[in-house]
Amino acid sequence: MVGFRLMSGDSRLIQWEGDVMITDPPYRAHVHKAATSHSHIRGARHRDLGFDHLDEGLRKWTCEVAAACKRWSVIHTDTESVGAWAAGLAAAGATYIRAVPWVRWSMPQLSGDRPPQGHEMIVVAYGCGVGKKHWNGPGNLTHLAHLCLRGEGKHKAEKPLDQLLDLVTWFSDKGETVIDPFAGSCTSGVAAHYLGRHWVGCEASEEWVKRGGARLRLASRGVYSERDTERIERWKITNAREVEDKARMRAVSDKALARAKERLANAGE
Repeated sequence: MVGFRLMSGDSRLIQWEGDVMITDPPYRAHVHKAATSHSHIRGARHRDLGFDHLDEGLRKWTCEVAAACKRWSVIHTDTESVGAWAAGLAAAGATYIRAVPWVRWSMPQLSGDRPPQGHEMIVVAYGCGVGKKHWNGPGNLTHLAHLCLRGEGKHKAEKPLDQLLDLVTWFSDKGETVIDPFAGSCTSGVAAHYLGRHWVGCEASEEWVKRGGARLRLASRGVYSERDTERIERWKITNAREVEDKARMRAVSDKALARAKERLANAGE
C-alpha cells in the first residue's frame, strides 16, 4: 500500500530521504518581479505569486537534497537559471544530466518590442545511487508540451497534473518514494499516489497545506476534481500512445538485431 505525508513549514528544517525528487522551487527574482496577468476586463497587471523568489542559499540547499537522493531529481526552473542549477548541482555532488524545455501557453509580449517567451525548463539530475541509470520515458523526447493551467482557484505556480503524471512515470518506479520540498497544491503527490509511489512533501503556506492535504485525502480514495479528472484522462491517452510507440520501437530494434546476428552467422560459415 502506498502512502503520502505532507508537512508544514520550512523544508530546510527537515531531513529528506527519497528515491526521486520532483519539485518546483521558486524562480529567480526577475521572474517574480515581471510576473503579469491579463484579462479583457482589468487589462494587464502585476501578478503577486505569493511567495519569495529563489535565492542562492535556497538553491544550494535544493542541490544538496538532489545529491542525497538515490536516483533522479527533476527541478522546474526559468530558462535563464539553467546554468546556475547545473553549477550548483555539480558543487553539491549531484550529476547534472540535461535540461528539457516545457513549451507551454504564454500570453503575448505586451510591450510589442520582442518575442514572447513561451517555455520554461525542467532540469534533470542524478543523485548518489550507484549502478546503471534507467528511466521509463520515451527515447524520442525533445520537449514537454502540456498546456499551462488557467482559471481561478489554482496555485499561482501550479503545474498541470498530466505533466506530473508523465514526470512521475518516467523518473520513478512503483513502490519508490518521491519527495517534493516545495509541494504547493500537492500536484506531485496526487500524481505519485495515482501511480503507486510513496510521496513526502512539505509546503510553507498554511493555506496550501490545508488545500493540498484535502486534495491528497480525496485522491487517496480515488476522488478527483473535475480539472484533475480531465487531466488524468488526457494523460491516459498520451501514455497509451507512448506504450504503443515503445513496443513498436522495441520490435524494430529486435528485428534489426536478429538480422545482424543472422549476417554474422552467415559470414562465419
